[in-house]
Amino acid sequence: MTGGCIAGAIPYNSAMRVNLLVVFFLPLLSSVMAGCNALTPSRDGGSAAGSGWQACEAERPKVCTMIYDPVCARQSTGEVAEYASPCNACADVTVTAWHPETCED
Repeated sequence: MTGGCIAGAIPYNSAMRVNLLVVFFLPLLSSVMAGCNALTPSRDGGSAAGSGWQACEAERPKVCTMIYDPVCARQSTGEVAEYASPCNACADVTVTAWHPETCED
């Protein structure tokens, strides 16, 4: 017997390689792609969830432009506050998300 006792006990062919691709990598790829679209920021009214709140990215901005485009931001404490722009809101480490309109009292 060539290849030893393990090679004879576990048959392997090219079809197994395709099955591994289909079973493991395609579901992984589809879940990663679905996660990318859920929190893509847009100024036209919301994320895929429909709430209108845009999550701040993990890497916070260090410099923002002086363009005034007021937003309402939700802080980690649950409070909301107005900021001059989405960039200014996400530069604050206590902000978790922002909404493209001013806060209502």
